[in-house]
Amino acid sequence: MITAAAGSNVPLVFAAGAVLTDATVTIAPTAGGAAVIGPTANGLGVSGTTYTYVWQVSSAQAQASYTATLAGTSGGEPVEVETELYVTALPLYATLAQLKNMMTVTDTDRDSVLADKLAAASRSIDDTTGRRFYLDAVATARVINPSRKVVRDEDGSHLLVADIGDLDGLVVEVGRTGAWTAVTTSVEAEPTDAIDELKPVTSLLIGGSWPSGAGRRVRVTARWGWPAVPQGVHEATLILAARLFKRKDSPEGVLGSSEWGVIRLSRTDPDVYEQIKSYILPGLA
Repeated sequence: MITAAAGSNVPLVFAAGAVLTDATVTIAPTAGGAAVIGPTANGLGVSGTTYTYVWQVSSAQAQASYTATLAGTSGGEPVEVETELYVTALPLYATLAQLKNMMTVTDTDRDSVLADKLAAASRSIDDTTGRRFYLDAVATARVINPSRKVVRDEDGSHLLVADIGDLDGLVVEVGRTGAWTAVTTSVEAEPTDAIDELKPVTSLLIGGSWPSGAGRRVRVTARWGWPAVPQGVHEATLILAARLFKRKDSPEGVLGSSEWGVIRLSRTDPDVYEQIKSYILPGLA
């Protein structure tokens, strides 16, 4: 099963095994209901006997399991190839295939449950670290009160901001509602090599001073989040998702073992914490 986030583009590959006549693709909820896409041939690519389709998942798409079906005919006989998808409300930090591989799970009966655990683990890491490790699809504006968020040194004033994962479309303005002045060209994103190292920008340096006083604000338009999922967050997600799945065997926080007897589970997995501790924002640890 493919896991995908609402608001993302999902490439689907169908190995048809034959050249199809009148090939179409349909995407519908696995549990039944009206089709989300198709049947349609628009956007369907073909290379030999392999067919591809990119599903542009709506940001409002319901979290659920979906079935993508390629249908057509070959030699007058009907041919259908299906692919299972699971749409999550927000991006995951590991894939279902990676989790199943780690847990040596080969069947598909528990795919939806495992996908739910991946989603829960990803959001738990967001909450624990105080940040999120996915990038907004488009730039959005945030109004910042610079009070207590400015650090001054010999270089100028550094405005602390939430994680910015892409500098394309960055706009920085000062002022107040209805009266903004652009200062983007006077601002330096820091750390200067952050994006190249797949890390976020966390402050904006200006040579002079950021505005102060009643009603004075900074408006920053940017793509918020991280440019890529750090390896530590990826590993922590897999560990935590597996732990959450196995929690069904320890409903009271106690896990039975024929070798060790009764084991009480700790509240915090030390391996998860070890992987994410460097990403926790100060004041949240």
